[in-house]
Amino acid sequence: MNVDTLLIDLPFGPHPWHLPALTDLGSHHLAPPRLLAVLERQRPGVVVMGAEQLERLLDFPALPLSDLSHLEQVVFISTRPGDWPLAERAAAQLNCRVQGFTQVQDEWRDLANVKRAHQRWRERALDHPQVSAVALHGQTLFAVPHACAITPVDDHLAATEAALDQQFDAAQLTEAVRLNDRLGHAALLSMLNGLEHCGLLPAPLNDVAQSLALAGIAPGHRPLIARWLDVLQSQGLLQRTADRLQPTLDASAWSDAALEGIWAQLSGDWARNTGGSGTLDYARDNARQLPSLMRGECAAVHLLFPEGRTERAAALYRESLAAQYQHRAVAHWIGAWAARQPAGVPLRVLEVGAGTGSTTQAVLPALANAPVDYLCTDLSRYFSEHAAERLKDWPWVRHSVFDIDRPAVSQGYPSQTWDLIVAGGVLNAARDTERSLATLLALLKPGGWLVFSEPTQEEFWVMASQAFMLNQASDERQLSSATFLDLAQWQSALARAGFHGNRSLPATTHPLANLGHRVFVAQVPAQRLSRAALATHLDNPELQLELLDHLPDLSTAKDLP
Repeated sequence: MNVDTLLIDLPFGPHPWHLPALTDLGSHHLAPPRLLAVLERQRPGVVVMGAEQLERLLDFPALPLSDLSHLEQVVFISTRPGDWPLAERAAAQLNCRVQGFTQVQDEWRDLANVKRAHQRWRERALDHPQVSAVALHGQTLFAVPHACAITPVDDHLAATEAALDQQFDAAQLTEAVRLNDRLGHAALLSMLNGLEHCGLLPAPLNDVAQSLALAGIAPGHRPLIARWLDVLQSQGLLQRTADRLQPTLDASAWSDAALEGIWAQLSGDWARNTGGSGTLDYARDNARQLPSLMRGECAAVHLLFPEGRTERAAALYRESLAAQYQHRAVAHWIGAWAARQPAGVPLRVLEVGAGTGSTTQAVLPALANAPVDYLCTDLSRYFSEHAAERLKDWPWVRHSVFDIDRPAVSQGYPSQTWDLIVAGGVLNAARDTERSLATLLALLKPGGWLVFSEPTQEEFWVMASQAFMLNQASDERQLSSATFLDLAQWQSALARAGFHGNRSLPATTHPLANLGHRVFVAQVPAQRLSRAALATHLDNPELQLELLDHLPDLSTAKDLP
């Protein structure tokens, strides 16, 4: 039914209306000044218009200065069943009767009746013992379930740990830890070199921000460089002397020539341990460019993706033994998880932040024999398209875009849709880790699992490279300017978000444990309120249900599609 039909059929009551002068603006999108001119010139008693046009009229600053005393009624047509606040606002501003209509399941309904019906459903939802808050927007009911009591979780990590112990040589692992320590030291010396080139040695102790500004450090990088000063001091490479921080080593230790030798020796040893050189090539290139990076004259992303190529980034996430351990741990755990599921039941798996696909390519073979719907996502369409090309041997994998910093529902991802979510080294890039964890929890079905890998301690070489690309955190990392959450912070964040289990690998006695790279597994409580249970309680097929950790902002609908 369109507006023209509405004016002819008048299907709003049992009896025909006897209308005063009427102006139909439903198919005319006039600017507010012209709309007011029409209304004042024609002086209609009844006006019919679209909801968008009415909203623009009410927001127009000149409206209070106009004479619309002749209006008896405004009828507006909306595509949104939740538009009754617009009717109430219009009635107050225009001082007349306002009636809105919307189409629900091919039937035209008065928004006032829709509002009353929705209020009843809202009250009924709140009657459910597991619901703590509800809100309605259109035909969607948003509910916040109560937190579940903590219960023991069988996370099956022991089997994965035992399997991986058979796959790595202990001596090679020990050497990998030594190489990582040497990489960190080379990065620290390169920081000293960068500070010196920028005129920041001896380093300031007082009014650090002003000193960094005078040295030409890019505003967005000043918190990172201030963090360098703290780390260099804690590592004994800078010491307090009066009101300055003086290096504890002779300047020859971090000269350009000395660093070239250090990086060259380290690169050769790294290649012998890992079989590759991409990580060290990347770290060394960043070290050479530190003064330009610090001043913002060089974009860090171009060093990770030279000429737009992804080979270097791929090496970064695959090459080290810590990365290899993580990928194999994730793949083994997910393969075992899939084998435990009931035969023939389709599994829905979402991967967020797939990036160069290092985690993806480890996981997919483990799911090759399972009935699975696998959606591989990343923040950018660029990575999503590259992933589709890289994974063409797995044609059953779907690809899309997903931003962990935005509400999932606003991106078209309904709650409680997935059995498993995989995230390889992406959550540390979230602005607010706990908020992103809550978003992922809402996407999982009750009993679903989150499997992810993350660094849990500061890596000095990352502070001198990738840290130039990371967003400023708004979570507890802000308090210490740390790049990563530590193990205890991750476990606390998972628990606060509502996950149970929250254990990780490798074990504390494992050689790689000293590096802080960990694989976490955490479960959504199986007893968490499900969409199906709430739908049964409401017994209303018209309502779409979304179960989230917090209610969206309905005043602007900014969290909604």
